[in-house]
Amino acid sequence: MPLNTTNRRGVLKAAVGVAGAAAAVSVAGVLPAAAHGRPHRRRLPSIPGMVGDRWANEFWYEYDERFYYNPTPELVEAVDVITAPFGDFTQTDAAWAATRAGGRYPRSFIELIKPNKDAFELLSRAQRDVYDEFYGGDPKGLLFAFQEFGQGVLFDPRRPAGNKVHMMNYTPPAFTHAYHRWHPFLAGFQLLNVDKHWWAHINRLAGTAWELQSIGQPVNDANDNKRLPRRTVDGVTRKWLRRDTRQIDKAFDSYPYPADIGRF
Repeated sequence: MPLNTTNRRGVLKAAVGVAGAAAAVSVAGVLPAAAHGRPHRRRLPSIPGMVGDRWANEFWYEYDERFYYNPTPELVEAVDVITAPFGDFTQTDAAWAATRAGGRYPRSFIELIKPNKDAFELLSRAQRDVYDEFYGGDPKGLLFAFQEFGQGVLFDPRRPAGNKVHMMNYTPPAFTHAYHRWHPFLAGFQLLNVDKHWWAHINRLAGTAWELQSIGQPVNDANDNKRLPRRTVDGVTRKWLRRDTRQIDKAFDSYPYPADIGRF
């Protein structure tokens, strides 16, 4: 199967930035330690028609380039290997849910994915490269990029119709199903001890984006999706950043939206 399908984009695009830093919340004590201040960033050319933070747009654009539009053969193979035990990529969320329902999680899920740890490690290294390139030493900037992604306020005219907003793709009526296909990858990294703490943090950011998108219901290709109230963004973010792995797994048992959506 080719990598650039609608369903695969959900996991690789996001396995998975009001303008400037104004949307980032005060998260002392819940973000990983990093250098203070904003790292130096190269100047990016202006893109006519682009809406939203320029750097966050570029981050998600480059993520798409490497994991959707132009993945290496090695990455295509890694995803094929990882998803083979699930049945196929479209069964990823169902396979994870089945291990949860069986009462032996996480052991049952580890047994399913452990033979393919090498593929998880390859995918982890490739994705970490993008995160580090754009947001290394800048955890607040990375948080901001996920908040903007969840709200669907990053409009990028460079992309084709149907993908012009950097947000989690979906196939109606399953508005957020791709987040549930992303979560097993993030959980898998952690359970296999592949950059465990890093991916635990990304899992919290993904959950934040999932809930923000569930609340805001942004529209693909719309260049005027509205940001949610600051209080909502802050509250959702704080809730997810304070969750441990068990709580995140439990949250993703709910489908298609968080059971406690909008409550914080």
